Amino acid sequence: MKNASGEADEGPETEIGTETVGVTADLTIEDLAAQTGLPFTTIRMYQHKGLLPPPERRGRVGYYGAPHRARLELIGHLQERGYSLAAIKDLVDTWQEGRSLTQILGLEAEAAQALALPAELRLRPEELAARFDGVVLPAEAMQRAYQLGLVSFDGDVVVVPDPTFLEVGSALARLGVPLDDILDEYEHLEDVAADLAGRFTSVFERNLWGPFVERGMPPEELPELTGALATLGPLAEQIVVTAVRRAITAQAKQFLADRAKDL
Repeated sequence: MKNASGEADEGPETEIGTETVGVTADLTIEDLAAQTGLPFTTIRMYQHKGLLPPPERRGRVGYYGAPHRARLELIGHLQERGYSLAAIKDLVDTWQEGRSLTQILGLEAEAAQALALPAELRLRPEELAARFDGVVLPAEAMQRAYQLGLVSFDGDVVVVPDPTFLEVGSALARLGVPLDDILDEYEHLEDVAADLAGRFTSVFERNLWGPFVERGMPPEELPELTGALATLGPLAEQIVVTAVRRAITAQAKQFLADRAKDL
């Protein structure tokens, strides 16, 4: 039988072996594909190969959750590091030998929860315009915001994945900063943030993940590794915010001192 996407509907199984997948799930396979940027055929292939747990079945529809998304991100990261799908499958199987699937998924779910973004915001066009208090939002700026992933569109509704950027961007616009400048700075910030995230990931990989792998990935150490991964995100955020605040303060003082000399 096929579903609305034309794909063959999966059977009702929600278990791997004897282990039921107990996760909060609210994403269809199309939603999961959209959030991860993967074709849903790839998601099904990972599931068929045993790399991804099956969805939670509700009637004829399968629903996925944050642990599934985290697993897909982990697979992508390992592939970037040169691991084959077979090697990744061996890793998953090794973990399963000593821990239940729910506990294994806990590592990935913990990471997803610790680093989760705020809930998306859905606005009508006039509601979005009101946030900018009279600042015109030209089509070119909206198109660029869409390309940068700051907004998406669901019919006549504007979807804002992270309201924080909307709040900061609209505040800057009301101060008189042109939209093009705001988007330029955001694009640059994305590159800087990706570099910082890579550095923190490397810290985790060198000092925690690497030794864990060298010790044969003992299942009894998974809870400690999970806790360390959950702690890393908030620590990284805290130190980055502190460093940026110090840098802005120093440069603001220098700016005012230089302008005082000019006067």
